[in-house]
Amino acid sequence: MHDFFHHLRDHDGVAHCSVARAHGITWHREQRLVANGILDRPASRVVRCTAVASTWRQRCRIATLAPGRGVISHGAAARLHGLDGFADHQPVDLLCHKGAWPGRPGEVITHFSRGLTDADVVEVDDIPVLSVPATLALLAPHGGAGPTSRAVVSALRAGWTVDELRAGAVRWRRRGRPGPGALLHALDAVGQASTPSSISSAAAHGSTVRPTTDSVSSSQRSPVHN
Repeated sequence: MHDFFHHLRDHDGVAHCSVARAHGITWHREQRLVANGILDRPASRVVRCTAVASTWRQRCRIATLAPGRGVISHGAAARLHGLDGFADHQPVDLLCHKGAWPGRPGEVITHFSRGLTDADVVEVDDIPVLSVPATLALLAPHGGAGPTSRAVVSALRAGWTVDELRAGAVRWRRRGRPGPGALLHALDAVGQASTPSSISSAAAHGSTVRPTTDSVSSSQRSPVHN
């Protein structure tokens, strides 16, 4: 049990019930912990330590552990990636496959898509999140043109290139999806603007440098398939 509570401490106080079982917490013991107020259940098959303060990041983690196997997207993904313009974004945006039946604990904005693939998903502190190119490709209609442009510039500063972000936008471009077109427009605007030398260099030469922040790993999570 000690190891399980260490896991909870390192994961915003929440875990899927399968993790509890892997740490030796049987269903009956889980029931006792809930009855004693040590744990509660914020979503189906998700437990939370009541001693840990509720935070926005905790709500993101609960949303991805709840049924539907969604991934954090749109403005919430921009905030988790640390992109400019979204530090105060409060809603939890969750992207699920079309036809999924996600749990919606708390204030969760659920988006659906048939286009989500493994390549679109990375992890930020073990939370499945849309990659930076996919986030920016879907962001503009929900985040607004100004914040999206700021996010694009900060992504370039972090090491992403215009070519990489443009490729992400083109891959998501479909009839009725205004987001990718807005990202392409923002990339064109950034390329024409007077920006810091590092951004201008990335835009001009298409450097292949990738972000190297510790919080973003290359591990992928398979979204649900229907």
